[in-house]
Amino acid sequence: MADRTTTAADDRGEIETRGLTKVFGQGQAAFRALDDVTLTIREGEFFTLLGPSGCGKTTLLRLIAGFEQPTAGELLINGKTVAGQGPNQRPVNTVFQNYALFPHMTVRENIGFGLKMLGKPKAEITATTDAMLELVKMQSMADRKPAAISGGQQQRVALARALAPAPRVLLLDEPLSALDLKLRKEMQSELKRLQLETRITFVFVTHDQEEALTMSDRIAVMVDGRILQLGSPAEIYNHPAERFVADFIGDTNFLDAEVTERNGTTAMVRLPGGAVRAASLPDGLTPSAGERVTIVIRPEHASLVPSGDRPEGDLSATVEHAVFFGTDTHIHLRLEGDTPFTLRRQNTGTATSPPSPGQAVQIRVAEGGIQVLRS
Repeated sequence: MADRTTTAADDRGEIETRGLTKVFGQGQAAFRALDDVTLTIREGEFFTLLGPSGCGKTTLLRLIAGFEQPTAGELLINGKTVAGQGPNQRPVNTVFQNYALFPHMTVRENIGFGLKMLGKPKAEITATTDAMLELVKMQSMADRKPAAISGGQQQRVALARALAPAPRVLLLDEPLSALDLKLRKEMQSELKRLQLETRITFVFVTHDQEEALTMSDRIAVMVDGRILQLGSPAEIYNHPAERFVADFIGDTNFLDAEVTERNGTTAMVRLPGGAVRAASLPDGLTPSAGERVTIVIRPEHASLVPSGDRPEGDLSATVEHAVFFGTDTHIHLRLEGDTPFTLRRQNTGTATSPPSPGQAVQIRVAEGGIQVLRS
């Protein structure tokens, strides 16, 4: 295993793309899968490409891996161009959705296969394989065949095999998609642990927003072959720059509002019903007083106002129904003007009955819980 002593993601660029473009086909049948992508992935970080099917995330991963060559633009790994290089010439390894383990080999033989192909000495192969078995907690199953272990254990073997040659970059193409929900959550923690222990740069592709938020240091949200927003999970979730991002990442309430005044990165907006509240503005957005805008409010940033304490809230609504989710309850409401609104209330253990359908309620939005969006 390569010695990586850093304790946090480095600012140096492990992977850089400059105007990277990929077009499949020609003439009228041409399809631009990747459109002028410029991006830096830092050394030692867990970086996620997130987006719906067809957004270009897997194409970008395949370009980094060397399975595809770009139509235009430049790709560098560790500061060196990799133009024309195939997968075996790049300091990267890939874990696929189907794991692609050799069924006739044991777990130990699968993990050591790449090292054997590289011509490593037998003693080094044994030592590295032992270290990988310990890393992924598979020592007791080293002599089993893939058919004799579970899906989650097969994934660990695939990870160990990919990590054994100590690549600078590990590419992961939706490796959790075939697992059931409980095992997928366990493997999310396992992947993050492995990345922190090895300090190898992980580039992870997924359409699952929860996976991205749980594991990533940074996320690039992609659509139509472009990166729409790049930032930490907290930045992407709490400060979406575009409506698509706000809608794709988590549950979101969209409301029409009117700007009453603007002061730097904050605007005062009039909510439906007349209440005026402060709202944050994304970079570069400068609406004028009187302008109609769209605002976003996350369900957990709103609460019902106790009628005996503060009878006037920011929004008036009528309860439609409530759904119990175990950790929290989602209360579905209808605002004045027939606009739907969802509020999420955490279940703390103290029994609190949800409001009844048809009940008139007031909603208070938390400080900092409103943001203006680009349309």
